[in-house]
Amino acid sequence: MLESIVLFAVIAAFLLYRLLSVLGQRTGEERQRPNPMERTPETAMPEGAAAPGKILPFPGPSQRPTPRPVDEPRSLLEGVAELKQFDGSFDEPQFLSGARMAFEMIVKAFAEGDSAALRPLLSDDVFRDFNAAIQQRGGPEPVPLVRVIAADLADVRMDGPLALVTVRFVSEQTGGEEVIDLWTFTRDVRTKDPNWQLCKTRAGAA
Repeated sequence: MLESIVLFAVIAAFLLYRLLSVLGQRTGEERQRPNPMERTPETAMPEGAAAPGKILPFPGPSQRPTPRPVDEPRSLLEGVAELKQFDGSFDEPQFLSGARMAFEMIVKAFAEGDSAALRPLLSDDVFRDFNAAIQQRGGPEPVPLVRVIAADLADVRMDGPLALVTVRFVSEQTGGEEVIDLWTFTRDVRTKDPNWQLCKTRAGAA
């Protein structure tokens, strides 16, 4: 029995390591489901917050893209191009592959009340909301996710040193319901830490 428990713990740790590596590798009318995505206001990583890691020199003014008014329309390609000026190794397919894995793991961990699995994948604000909802709920719930149908980039932009990438997830939920979510992942491009964290969630539109 003890050997089985140790084996399962090693497997779980390995899967989490692989998820973080893939998501952050630098060479990555619908009804809302009952979780913090609908019960809490939108949250964003505090401006200037940095992921752990050694701080690297931020590109000087001559290397930075020309500032753009927040409300000015921009294309997805422009957003990706801007991000790649700060992080030339950003790879869309690899990022989306990791984001898809993160979506599945976060939905599962939240339903099961596994705060430890959620902690490295969420920004401080989002983790606080998710963890509070888990505590208030008082117990695990059935995992509502059946499968992820699609995961596509919806928006990419820079907010100072923070890269913000929003992914539009289309998923099949229990009972055959199709749900659309918009999740925003963030990473401080000044650090060596390649991992992204979920910093905002909201329901999407068809």
